Amino acid sequence: MTGYGGFTVLRIAPEGRGRPRRTPHRRALEEAAEARLEAHFSAKGIPFEVRGPGDDTSVAAACRRHGCSVVIRNAADGMAAELAHHRRWADELAAACIPLLTVNGEMIRRKGAGGARPDVPFLSDAVEVAPGALPDDHPIALLRAFLRVLPERDYLASMWMPGRDRLSTSLLSTHFAAGTLSSDRARAETEAAERAWHRANPGQARTVAGKSFGAFKGRVRYRPGFLTTFSRYEDDLRPLPITPEMRRRVEVWRDGCTGIPMPDAAMRELKATGWINFRLRQLAASYAVQLLGLPPFEVGTVLAELFDDYEPGITWLQVAINDGRVNQDRGPRILNPVKQGRDLDPDESYVRAWLPELASLPAGFAHEPWLHPASPLPPPLVDHLAAARAARAAWGAKSPALGARPVHETPSFDFGERNAPR
Repeated sequence: MTGYGGFTVLRIAPEGRGRPRRTPHRRALEEAAEARLEAHFSAKGIPFEVRGPGDDTSVAAACRRHGCSVVIRNAADGMAAELAHHRRWADELAAACIPLLTVNGEMIRRKGAGGARPDVPFLSDAVEVAPGALPDDHPIALLRAFLRVLPERDYLASMWMPGRDRLSTSLLSTHFAAGTLSSDRARAETEAAERAWHRANPGQARTVAGKSFGAFKGRVRYRPGFLTTFSRYEDDLRPLPITPEMRRRVEVWRDGCTGIPMPDAAMRELKATGWINFRLRQLAASYAVQLLGLPPFEVGTVLAELFDDYEPGITWLQVAINDGRVNQDRGPRILNPVKQGRDLDPDESYVRAWLPELASLPAGFAHEPWLHPASPLPPPLVDHLAAARAARAAWGAKSPALGARPVHETPSFDFGERNAPR
């Protein structure tokens, strides 16, 4: 930038601007990135501050500390609580007669006068970073390591399969969510790796290996659209009074103890690791909202607290689909948890790994343990088939009401196949 005598960089941590509390893993990634930024700015003589809960997050006070006369804010999409913080800071700055300039969150990384979108984005690191110039745990180094082995994996088929998903996918979604790896950077790196691979493997463009780069790049490409379009669905939901029994149901679902193994295993993996693949995310949300009848706001809140890679436009979208606020005209998205278990975990290895109680059951019973006379699990919280019938009937009853009020329009995305890169 030109026209300014100096800079101070202020980062207000997510919890300091109304976002949910980060998981320990997410916090560790962001703190490592903050340390890199601090070292980078310090070398250039630029002050860098991080403020969070318990700190004075007043932007006007930071201006007074550092003698700043103008504030340039990166305008990221946010929920109502976050926007309230932005309004407070804007009011403080106006009272102090300090101009506030807002730059669109995507455009801030791009060159061009008047907010133009040129073909070549400005990336947070130089486009050419020599191999070995980055530590192994740097997000760009992790991305490059994944791209080297991507053609060896059946990315599209394996990303949905528990167990295989952690070997076939990038597992970089937390870096994307934390902002430590940008979509622009991922696209540029993937295209470079794709060109190099095809030069070394001519005539292989239509093979599974050859298509893998395009599949990953497609998920990177769709990510910003999801975040922009669906980032505020939480604002449509309000916490409602909840009975003790319903609160117990929420906790049992969160702990993975409802008695139906596949969604229980998914929730236990999520609690333990902060990540599950997208098909399991669909199952967890559908099971909670449609079959257990849990309040959508409670479901979204639990997921927001558990996901390392929580992003409002993705997590709350799953809730909105099952609550009928998105794609209501397509009908209910009710997944059969037993069928999903048999399809995704045919050898029962996944549910047995996360539900060790199933060890005493013979093969063939792990997805429906209640069918065995010596089942080690308590009876399921609900009869999933009866609950599905009730959910379809309830959906039909509420469809006219949903159709009578504005329902958010959605682009023609297939929510089952396109989501943030994994």
